[in-house]
Amino acid sequence: MKIATYNVWNESKDNHHRDHQLIDVINAVNADVIGLQEVTSDFFHQLSKKATEYPYHEFRKYQNEDEGLATLSKYPLKCCYFLNEQAEYACSFACNVLFQVDGSSFSLTNVHLPWDSVKAKEEQIVAIDRFLHLQRKEVDYFILLGDFNGSLNSSVHRYLLGEQTLSGQEAKPYWHELSSSYAELNRLPLKPTLDFVNNPRWAGKNTIEIPTVTDRIYLLNDFSEKMLRSVEIFGTEVSPVTQLAASDHFGVVAEVDFPEMQKKGSE
Repeated sequence: MKIATYNVWNESKDNHHRDHQLIDVINAVNADVIGLQEVTSDFFHQLSKKATEYPYHEFRKYQNEDEGLATLSKYPLKCCYFLNEQAEYACSFACNVLFQVDGSSFSLTNVHLPWDSVKAKEEQIVAIDRFLHLQRKEVDYFILLGDFNGSLNSSVHRYLLGEQTLSGQEAKPYWHELSSSYAELNRLPLKPTLDFVNNPRWAGKNTIEIPTVTDRIYLLNDFSEKMLRSVEIFGTEVSPVTQLAASDHFGVVAEVDFPEMQKKGSE
């Protein structure tokens, strides 16, 4: 299964050309499921007509904003839960969908944690993790992806890895983060997705900010022997028209073999 995440940059600068550029990038990555952040109603309308490889999709806007989260899929989506509408789950910027592949059930949660408050980020990730535990009896595999607005040294990342508690809570079972896992296992450099050096959106604008792997894909540790075939960044091409990459973030795509899905698919 190819799983992707991409922050598409809700910014009016060159948005007519960038919308076409973004849609081309999303089609070209050819993921089985992809979570998108900073999606406007207008962009989603264009996307739903032109992203023909993804016949199934969900889009939810945040309260009082024309921006939200979209999930595109090659598999039928059974249901959708938008945590931003639920105070019980800290009105989290997260959208959860369920789907099935070859008899295996999947839960995918697309998040865009707030950039301006570590307290809010911590509250939301604990609430999201708590929500997902309610699905444990009905779901085989859990995917958590999106823009976490923090580095691999953040409290949110350490919480998900099971390396620290937040508000007296722990992630149990913990999660695996795929970009860092793949880089370590294959002795490869870890490429940033919020790249203040190589993304032309930031040219001449930042001299202090550190490039960060802020866009990430996690899998819940279910103790099955999944195979991580590849992890790559995408959306790095610069348009000769706009002189920009399609977004201020680069996307992440991972290819994973899920053993039970493979087994059921071959029966």
